[in-house]
Parts: sequence; structure tokens; C-alpha cells
Amino acid sequence: MMRKKAYYSAITRRLVIAFFCLSVVPIVGFALVAKDQVEQTNIVKLQELANSTIEHRAEVISLFLKDRLSLLRLLVSLYPEDFLIQQERLEQLFLALAPQGDIVDLQVIDSSGLQFAYVGPYRTMIEGKRYDEASWFKETLISGVHVSDVFSGYRNVPHFVVAVTNPLKTLVLRATINSSIFNSLLHSAQLGPRGDAFIVNQAGAFQTPSLLGDTELNREERLLISFDSRQGSLVTDKYVYTSHWIDNNRWLLVIKANIEDSFGYYIQVRNRIIMLVVAISVLAMLGATLASVAISRNLQRSDKEYGALSMQFAQVEKMATVGRLAAGIAHEINNPLQMITNQAGWIGELLPEEDPASIKNLEEYQKAVEQIKYHVRRAGTITHRLLGYSRKMSTQQERVSINELVEEAVSFVEREASYNHIAINRRFNHDLPAVMTDGPQLQQVFLNLLNNAIDAVGQKGEITITTRIGTKGMLVIEFADSGPGIKPEALKQIFDPFFTTKQTGKGTGLGLYISYDIVQKLGGSIQAANGPKGGAVFIVEIPRSGFSENES
Repeated sequence: MMRKKAYYSAITRRLVIAFFCLSVVPIVGFALVAKDQVEQTNIVKLQELANSTIEHRAEVISLFLKDRLSLLRLLVSLYPEDFLIQQERLEQLFLALAPQGDIVDLQVIDSSGLQFAYVGPYRTMIEGKRYDEASWFKETLISGVHVSDVFSGYRNVPHFVVAVTNPLKTLVLRATINSSIFNSLLHSAQLGPRGDAFIVNQAGAFQTPSLLGDTELNREERLLISFDSRQGSLVTDKYVYTSHWIDNNRWLLVIKANIEDSFGYYIQVRNRIIMLVVAISVLAMLGATLASVAISRNLQRSDKEYGALSMQFAQVEKMATVGRLAAGIAHEINNPLQMITNQAGWIGELLPEEDPASIKNLEEYQKAVEQIKYHVRRAGTITHRLLGYSRKMSTQQERVSINELVEEAVSFVEREASYNHIAINRRFNHDLPAVMTDGPQLQQVFLNLLNNAIDAVGQKGEITITTRIGTKGMLVIEFADSGPGIKPEALKQIFDPFFTTKQTGKGTGLGLYISYDIVQKLGGSIQAANGPKGGAVFIVEIPRSGFSENES
């Protein structure tokens, strides 16, 4: 028992796993593929956004520096050197430029690096200073125009300058750019709260502060400096990097976009997909469990039915063997019985011819002869029943009388009925025609119904058997008993296999099921109901196939 339970439990588990995998694995696979596709699409779009943003910001920054250099060039071209080296004139020019706020100070230096004039907030710190050793000063004298890297200089404040020389390169006009305004040009380049935008020189030094507060470049950011092209791009697990060289490839503008920042809508979609997959998985698991349990129970029931049917078939085979044995015994006994009957008859015929005076116990002899004949007839009846029982194993159709079949079936249970004081009433229609059917199997149906009726009525009950011609030429055999009847809920299952209302051990639940099957195969029908005065009523209808009125 435990072994079978473990076997069916294993089948249930395997079915659950199989159903669950078949239903959930494709969905999870599709979700993973969709997730990767959405992520890749999002990264591509983020790259496109970063590229367009950096292209625009690079153009704005280049124009800003170009405008400031053009302004200084305009000043040195419009005003002579004598004008520019005058402090008051320079202050007038500065006041004219000051409303824009993008220039912190103006400074005029001669070609030897000596400062002539200065306008700005750092006058006391740089007054009298020389710049002939400053790199930016040397680059300006060489190139005529220069944008410096960020440096501290005499002011000890990080800043960068733009400077130009006059056509004769006898002086340098320098302007310090307002870092706040310049840095603000990068604010709109920040893509997402964890994105960054900054400018570094070729050595990787920050020329504008990192919006995230970084103080040095990481490995990926340094890799961008090695790109020779005007614009480069790099994608890592967390960031999309885009770079653009500006100011004659002296500065590198870098935009760093965090990939997760761009996943706002995607994360909502992803969470919904995950919740949907989880919900589907739970439902699939529940459905798989219910289906697996149902299949396992059906399999278990089928195995049980198969086992019971196997036992039934074994019993049928056993009874067939017994039937053949009984037929052989009956055949062997019939011959001696016939001989006894003949001899008893012969003695009965001779006794009247004897002289009564010479035979003292003539009447006793005659009574003994009659007793011999009676018991021989009784033995003949028994052997006849045994032969009839043996014919039940045959499946051939034959011409039979329903009344005789019923009577023969009654003879099998009549003794048991008499022991229990059960009356079996016969209401036969003696005009019933013979039918072509399987008599032994139909007799088995009658015997099953009679046995059930005897079990139902108990002591001193009553069974009434009625035969009649029904509608459409059907022959009707009705078995009614005086028992308690059938409960309404049991009527729906009365012909189901293994269903029984008898006590445990007194019924297999197969008798009515087999009877129903036999009648169906014979083309008839069987119904169960409760009688109007109580008790159960079983009605069997058999078709009159194969015989005409004359033949019957």
C-alpha cells in the first residue's frame, strides 16, 4: 500500500514539474529576451541622445570661447597700444564689457611679461608681477591667440584665461573667464541625476569641475582621451560615455550618462512584467498541481478498476471451469439416473401383476418405487440446473423464452428465499413471444436482480416479478421488492462500477454494473426506481429481434 502511494506521489510530482515547466519556461524565456531587447534599445537611444547633446554643447562652448577671443582681437585692433596701456582707458573698456559678466578681469602685459594695466578684483595680488615665464604667456606670444588650461597663478584661485596679442606682438591683452558662467554651459549636458559632464585637457586634468564631485578620471574615462577621432563613444555596464574634442583638440568634453537613470519607464514596465510572470507562474503552478492530482487520481482509479476487473475475469474463468466440471458430472449422472428411472418404472409395472397374497408388503413396495421415481426426478432437476449453469459460459444467441429464463433464475434462489420466508410472486404474461438473445447472460442479469432483492427485503419480505409486452414491441421484465427502496442520491450512481449500498464485505458493487452492460449489449435497457408503495423496482426491456409472430 505504501509502495503504491509513493508510486502515485512520484507520478504527481513529475506531472507537476512537467506542466509547470511547459507553461512557465516559455514565458520566462520570452520575458528575458524582451528584457534584453528593451535594454539594448534603451542604450541605443541613450547613445543617440548623448551624441546629439555633446555635439550641441561642444558647438556652444566653442562659440563662447571664439566670441571672447574675437572680442579681445577687436579691442587690440581698434585701440592703439598707447590707449590700452592706460589704466583709466582699460577701466572704461572693462566697464563696457562688464554687464555681460563673463569676464572677471582685463589685463595688459607687454611683450617682456611686465604688467601695464589691470582691471579686476585681484589688483593687489598681481600688481607688479611678471609673466614672462608663464606658459600661457609664451603660447600667446607664439600663436597670437591662446586659451589656457585651468591654473591658480598668483591669485591662488583656479581659473583660465583667453589672451591675444596686437598685430606687432608688443603687448598681450588677457581676460579671465568667469568660471561660474563657463561651467554653467555644461549643466544642461547632464543626462539624469547620476550623469556627469566635464572638460579635461589632454593630460586628463579637470578643466571644469565634475558635476558629481569626481576629482580624477577612472579607467574608462582615460580611455576616451586616447580616441583620436573628433567624437568618441564607449558603453560599459553602468554608463554610456560620449566625448568630443574642442579648442583645437586641447580640451575633451565628456558626457557620462548613467544607464539606470534612463530606465525609469523601462523599470516600471519591467516590474509589471515580473509581477505578471510571477502571477502566471503561481497560476500555472496551481493549475499544474490540480491537473496533476486529477490525472493521478484518474490513473489510480483506472488501475483499481483494472485490478478489480482482472479479479472479476479470473472469477469468471474459475466459474467457467466449475461450470464445465458440473456439466461433465451432470452428464455422467444422468445416464445412471435414466437407468434407475427405467428400472423403477419396470418394477412399478410388474408389481400389479403379482399375487397380492404372496407379497406381504406390496403397498410398501409400490410407495418405495414412487419414492425412487420422485428422488430420481429431483436428482434430474439438479443435474438439469447444472447443465443450464454450464451453458451460461456460451455467448451464442438462441431462441429463448423470457418466462422460462426468469423461472430458472428463480429456481436458483428459491431455497434461500424460503429460508428467509420471502415470497416470490410471479405475474407472467404467458403470451410473451420468444426472443433471439443471449439467454445465459440475460439469466445472469435476472439472478443479480433477484439476489439484490433478497438482500434488500430481509426476513419475510416479498418479491414480485412481472413480465409483459411494452411499447415498440419491447419485452418488459420488472422486479419489485418490499425493501426500503433506493435513496434519491444513490439512484444517480446505482449502475456505476464499485458502487454499492450493501455493508462492507457483502457486495462488490459490480453486479448492477455488469447487468447494465449486458442489457446494453443485448440492445435493451435497464432502469431503477422506487415503487409508489415503497421498495425498489428494476425494469428490464429486451427487444424482440429476429422472430416473427408466427415463429414465436
